Amino acid sequence: MHLDEVCHGVAGLVPVYDDKGDSCLVFCRSGEGKSLTKFTEPHAVETVKRQLARCYALDLTAQGIILRRAYQRSTPLPFYLYDGRVYVPLKMRQPKVTGDATYGYLEMSIISKVVPNTNNRCNVILSDGSSLPVYTQINTARLAVYFGIEVQRDIFSGLRGKQHQALQALRTLHTYLNS
Repeated sequence: MHLDEVCHGVAGLVPVYDDKGDSCLVFCRSGEGKSLTKFTEPHAVETVKRQLARCYALDLTAQGIILRRAYQRSTPLPFYLYDGRVYVPLKMRQPKVTGDATYGYLEMSIISKVVPNTNNRCNVILSDGSSLPVYTQINTARLAVYFGIEVQRDIFSGLRGKQHQALQALRTLHTYLNS
């Protein structure tokens, strides 16, 4: 399975180490249910994130500038796709090598809750019942999720008139091109 085949269903990008080194575990929605499938891309999370953005002709740099200015926040920032999906950054591993990515991105709709764990860390419970470790305090993780909720509300609920019509046209075109 490759990212360009499933970009419409990508629900999470998690940094992992495998036999090829720094890789990305990609979570995808399986059909209409809550089940998630996963596969490994042999690239770092940021590379896979850029590949996903290319599927939607999305300029992540420009989006980051807009979010930084609008919310007075620094990186890591959430990112969103025009179909309504917002991905929140969470610290999902400890690096083995200096410079390796530690942050992954989970789409808001697959996050059921954030629960405490040991050693001042927490877990994210996903919609399919599985759990992923998060290497931050629970309040930090919850604030990241809340920031994603804010972005989702502000970007997608605040659209009016022509902007809403343009978004609907893009969604229709995207659906048509992927069928």
